[in-house]
Amino acid sequence: MKRMKFIAFALLLLSLTVLAACGNSNSETPANGGTNAGANAGNGSTNTQEAPAGGSIRLGLVGGGMTPMVAQVGISDGTYEKAGIKIEEKDFTAGADMVQALVGGSLDVVLGSYEHVLRQQQNGLGVKAYGEIFNGVGYSLIVKKDAPYQSLKELKGKTLAVTKVGSLSDTGLREGLKQEGLDPEKDVHLINGGSGATMLAAIESGQAAGGMVSEPTISQMLASGDYRVLYDPPFDFAGIVIMAKTDWVAKHQDLMKQFLQVTADVNEQAHQDPAGAVAAMQKIFDKIPQDVMKTAVNNQLGKVPDGLQVTKDGADYVQKTQLDQGILKKEIAFEDAVDLSLLPQ
Repeated sequence: MKRMKFIAFALLLLSLTVLAACGNSNSETPANGGTNAGANAGNGSTNTQEAPAGGSIRLGLVGGGMTPMVAQVGISDGTYEKAGIKIEEKDFTAGADMVQALVGGSLDVVLGSYEHVLRQQQNGLGVKAYGEIFNGVGYSLIVKKDAPYQSLKELKGKTLAVTKVGSLSDTGLREGLKQEGLDPEKDVHLINGGSGATMLAAIESGQAAGGMVSEPTISQMLASGDYRVLYDPPFDFAGIVIMAKTDWVAKHQDLMKQFLQVTADVNEQAHQDPAGAVAAMQKIFDKIPQDVMKTAVNNQLGKVPDGLQVTKDGADYVQKTQLDQGILKKEIAFEDAVDLSLLPQ
């Protein structure tokens, strides 16, 4: 009976993963007011002619999870469209590929981790963060409910699954392990667990003692009664920022300002009417029951920073992880990588 329950649950998660990762992908055909391909990728343009408010934005995000929820709600319920902004959404399975598309000119705005802004700054490319819609890592370590572990310290010598080694889930887990005095390279074995059904299978089969999971899969697994959260990264972390190339923003300042204003409005409305946000998200994750989605939405809303502000503490923590891993060679000043001047006042 328990095996049948697991199989049914795995099939549900598999359907969710395929739907979320693939169902909303659009083509990368250049939009009105789009970025010039490649030529200006690394240069801050001196042309500050601004496009009128309203227009098209080719928007990149990583599919399969809910960390970019504020934007997902605005797309799903038509708020951006009603404001005159046509969102041409492109879903990716990895943040690095998405940011490469931004740099290459096939995207205008990207929703991803601040670490990508820092890496592009290091490469001499004009990419900045203009706001933030998720403060946190966005992944929690899930274990079986009857697992004997009560803290990360007790996982020494165990195998743990992250979505992909080197990913944001990997970074979040490594930080937690180090805070508990464990060496992620020596004291545990980290493996690629993917997401959805593949991550569930790794935990259920015992291949991994626990796995890093994002919403809405977290709420779905907890609702089954068979799993619990062992570790939820507690630190400020600029997990999902709104980033763009500085030359595109210079040419489309009104459009970017309007996009940020509408995004802030969506967030405010979601806090006032969570049920509306749940309905919008169920259009994207239509295999998730309403009560489970309600829990997931409430969890995500608590992670949206006030005024969509990128906090220095959150940005500094991301930079610390990049310096520790040797990805960044030197510190990058907050003001060189972040521009909050277009946010609603």
